[in-house]
Amino acid sequence: MSERIQNVDHHVEIEYKGRKFRSNLEAETAKTLDDLGLSYEYESRKIVLQEGFRCPYQKDKVRDLTYTADFIIGPIMLECKGFETPEWKIKKKLLFKWFMDNEPDTIFYQIHDSRKELLKALDPHWQYLGYCIQVTSKGTKKNPPETNLFDSVAQAMEELNLKNKATGPILRSLMGKKDFVYGYKWK
Repeated sequence: MSERIQNVDHHVEIEYKGRKFRSNLEAETAKTLDDLGLSYEYESRKIVLQEGFRCPYQKDKVRDLTYTADFIIGPIMLECKGFETPEWKIKKKLLFKWFMDNEPDTIFYQIHDSRKELLKALDPHWQYLGYCIQVTSKGTKKNPPETNLFDSVAQAMEELNLKNKATGPILRSLMGKKDFVYGYKWK
């Protein structure tokens, strides 16, 4: 086993808003979801990937192999992973197979970053989650402010003719453009 895995403290608890999280990444993800106003469930669902069984070669029963989702936002499951262990790589394959067989419409993301990767993962789903991107021009004396609603950051960037792909939330000023006010709005 590598040094990096051996020295990880798997019993760390980080408190945020009175709730205990298992890592800084999970606590930061919860904060980001709260900042966006998204409702979520934390570790509320356990999936049995392989049922336990009795084995004639050992005294104790082999326990169920389970997966508990870190965050659930509607049909989206988020797994926060800083470092992938060999065990997680195997469990993830079993989880994908379970989704294919039982819940093919579930959307699963594994994120390593509580802001950029999280928002990139959620971007195609804003409309489904009931949100839209609201972009309002600041306006001038000649031109009053104009508000446009978009289903995703990518759509906003394309329709506003902004170059490059979005690298983070629209709140980071759509690639540095300062002539708009941005936000997320409930549809």
